[in-house]
Amino acid sequence: MSLVSRRDLTQSGALIACLPSLAFSQPNSPSIGSAIPWSQVKLLNDEVLKSSQLKGQVLVTYFWASWCPFCAQQTPEIEKLSVKYQSKGLFVLGVSVDKDLSAAKAHFQKHRYSFSSTWLDPQVKTEIKKPSAVPVVTVYDKLGLLVQYEKGQMFAEDVQALSRWI
Repeated sequence: MSLVSRRDLTQSGALIACLPSLAFSQPNSPSIGSAIPWSQVKLLNDEVLKSSQLKGQVLVTYFWASWCPFCAQQTPEIEKLSVKYQSKGLFVLGVSVDKDLSAAKAHFQKHRYSFSSTWLDPQVKTEIKKPSAVPVVTVYDKLGLLVQYEKGQMFAEDVQALSRWI
């Protein structure tokens, strides 16, 4: 029996049999071609970001949580993507789904992430819908339309490949 890499299994679709929930759309999953679903968000640093400020840029929205082991592996890759391509028209917005704002802020500061991030207050209705699991990545093109939706942990090279939308 030969060893098969996780990438080979993923690409061949073999993992779909093990993870049937990934094969079907989930509640709160945006549709390809839909517009950025929010007009403004309050960032962890208390600044306000308006979606209108992002005109002409590619927006990568990254849903994460401080307690998520998959996010712990993926967030450094999101940081690398942001640092490498922010001057080329890429804007990364993290969206913490932590139940506690202080946990989100502490985690973000501890790891010294430089991309912008907001927090989904579980008590407040928001324009940004909470995904059913994390991590989740959405990519909006320069026109503000959804072009990619990824649920679950991404490989490092797949995160870097998000730059193709610039």
